[in-house]
Amino acid sequence: MTKNFFFRLGIGTLLLALILIFEYYSDWDTRIQEFFFDRGQNRWIIDPERHKQLGIFFYSGLKNMLILIAAFCLARLLASIRFKQLRPDNKAYAILLLSIIFVPAIVAGAKYVTNVYCPYQLAIYNGQYPFVRILEAYPDDFIQLKSGRCFPAGHATAGFALMALFYFFKTPRHRWLGLGLGLLLGWTAGIYQMLRGQHFLSHTLFSMVASFMVIMTANEFVCRCKFHRPKHPPQTATD
Repeated sequence: MTKNFFFRLGIGTLLLALILIFEYYSDWDTRIQEFFFDRGQNRWIIDPERHKQLGIFFYSGLKNMLILIAAFCLARLLASIRFKQLRPDNKAYAILLLSIIFVPAIVAGAKYVTNVYCPYQLAIYNGQYPFVRILEAYPDDFIQLKSGRCFPAGHATAGFALMALFYFFKTPRHRWLGLGLGLLLGWTAGIYQMLRGQHFLSHTLFSMVASFMVIMTANEFVCRCKFHRPKHPPQTATD
């Protein structure tokens, strides 16, 4: 298991590097973002007024759903302390709970140190900050009064965290459906933020890959800790 785990982490790291390299050497982010910005009206497809109407579904609604799922997982794990028959399924709930906690904390939390601005803040979209690629340094004459906090995409992690459903279910069909649900919710949130001018495509792609790497790590941790107990107690030899 460990060998496969590190191999998959290596693949994930390579994908993250490719995303950064492609963003650095191409204009795909800005070309795609142009479709979401009305230069004549100087506004994004989802402006602040529309966000007030839609945010309850695509912004705060997704976060609240994640909190409810996390609370249910925690309650289920605590209940297993008293009800032993629940313990065989502890592994699945533990992986899901850890993913919900650490995917936003690690992936979304990284934006506080990367110092990257959102599209709507950039001068190319009538903002006040220069457009600088993720791996580039800011111009020497740029006086930075406030750090950028837009990379990786944070809100999308609320959906991508549910890719942990891949490890929650037992049958292959349900596992892939669970993964698909996490991807669907993550990209719904990610595209919504792009329509608001909050993120470029590369921000969400990076978050997707990084989120699954955190989920794989949560799965490895729980498996190593043997978080669940066997359904049947070990048999003892008799005369």
